[in-house]
Amino acid sequence: MILGKRETQVLAAVIETYVETALPVASQTLAAGLGLSPASLRATMAALTEKGLLQQPHTSAGRVPTVRGFRYYLDQVFRLAPLSRREQSRLHEHILPGEGELPQVLRRAARALSSLTRQVCVVMAPRQDLARWRQIDFVLLRPGMILAVLVMQGGLVSNRMIQMDESLNADDLIRYGNYLNSLFEGRTTTEVRGEIERQLQSARKTLDAYRRAWELAAQALAEEEPPEVFVGGASHLADQPEFTELETIQELLRLIEERSRLLELLDKTTAGASVSVNLAEDMPGIAGCSLVASPYSAFSSAHGTLAVLGPVRMNYARIVPMVDFAAQILSQCLKSRS
Repeated sequence: MILGKRETQVLAAVIETYVETALPVASQTLAAGLGLSPASLRATMAALTEKGLLQQPHTSAGRVPTVRGFRYYLDQVFRLAPLSRREQSRLHEHILPGEGELPQVLRRAARALSSLTRQVCVVMAPRQDLARWRQIDFVLLRPGMILAVLVMQGGLVSNRMIQMDESLNADDLIRYGNYLNSLFEGRTTTEVRGEIERQLQSARKTLDAYRRAWELAAQALAEEEPPEVFVGGASHLADQPEFTELETIQELLRLIEERSRLLELLDKTTAGASVSVNLAEDMPGIAGCSLVASPYSAFSSAHGTLAVLGPVRMNYARIVPMVDFAAQILSQCLKSRS
């Protein structure tokens, strides 16, 4: 469906006014700004209502956009504008001061973006399975108890406790770590798991001198760890008139608390390579919500996700470029740690 010029103009005006006021938009409100008579506006708004792009909550009320109307606006009318230098500076200052470990940076990004957008911000750390191996170290804590510290490109760190026989000493662990690093640096965790499985089968048959190195590596990568998720600004949900009903806000809070559902949602909404806007129709079970999401990554194969969750009546002109730029900051941060 493609709208005519006047219908597109009126739909955009209704949406942009509704975003600002959260109130039904009457024809008299738009008449002066569009240079159209109230009668012409009413006729155009009625046509947009028949097409399912607007709706009238009450007979005597103005019109409000439907989810379908927002989708048309985002697909056909909205254009991503660059973020102002002032907003760029604010995001840089809030996300990167002092940097620190990657979780600290991601936590700051969630807080900063939620503060600037007045919405909920969710940041998912990059998934470990596609991250590239940088270095593994084995630390002997006590006889039979070893800490495996796997550092991946981009600053991801995985710590795992391993139990082995008590004959291993610190020198053995250094030798095994150096051996594994010489083989696997730059390879993804998924590739390494496959190689470990093949080498273990061979080592068991031949009593390979590095059999224990493979066994240590197998335990260090025994289970894929779900990526960490950082949430900022959950309290902003209560500021939105759309979320005043207790049942609605409880459902959203449950989504935020149930990290497995949140991870599933983020995975579904960031299949592309750039910022995307996912409305309620794209996210079953989350009525009245919108998710502006963008992947970030130092590499093409492994990425995390940065997203802003709020009502469908969201200020996309401000929030979309903000999410896009914040994702660029995080990508640069990962590249600097590679």
